Amino acid sequence: MKYRLVVFDFDGTLADTEAGILRALELAARDLGLPGIDWPTVKRGIGLPLQKTLETALGLDSEKAAEAVPLYRRYYDEVAYGETRLFPEVKETLEMLQCRGVLLAVASSKGKPALLAMMRYLGIFDCFSFVAGEQDVECKKPAPDMVNLALGVLGVEPHHCLVVGDTVYDIEMGQRAAADTCAVTWGNNSGDELRSLNPTFVVDSFTEIVSLLNLA
Repeated sequence: MKYRLVVFDFDGTLADTEAGILRALELAARDLGLPGIDWPTVKRGIGLPLQKTLETALGLDSEKAAEAVPLYRRYYDEVAYGETRLFPEVKETLEMLQCRGVLLAVASSKGKPALLAMMRYLGIFDCFSFVAGEQDVECKKPAPDMVNLALGVLGVEPHHCLVVGDTVYDIEMGQRAAADTCAVTWGNNSGDELRSLNPTFVVDSFTEIVSLLNLA
């Protein structure tokens, strides 16, 4: 197989986290005395670092958004576990790829402790050889730093890596790392938005990723 390493985004790619994110934002907005949340506006910020997401979702300046980060994280930890699920066939496909000797990694804008805890809760943590959260790099998505870190730690060249994600930020991250990219259409950006960046592949179901590896 061409690809020795597959780097996955988490929110909107591996797991449906939409309801938990929205509920945590609503609770944070309530405490801050802000009006209700507009979900289409929120979706435009998902995939970016949390502070940037809060700026977009809540209409805050950078200083106020930074102050809102711990409030959001507290509420997310309270509500997320009851609201988050894996997308269909994710766990089975990850286990299949792992059994075939493909290295798997996660590159997420989530905070590292929350990300690791959620991966363990969903039963997929053991599938991965490397996990990067927002604290692990200085330059966040769409910078290539998370992918570059995974490549360095696992000893893989960029042309043997496939980056999989649901947002334009994921695709740009992979492209800037000189890796191939795969856009998934069930997440936070539309197929048209994703295709505008000319990813290497576009898939409509998680199991298609296996066939991509076989073809490559």
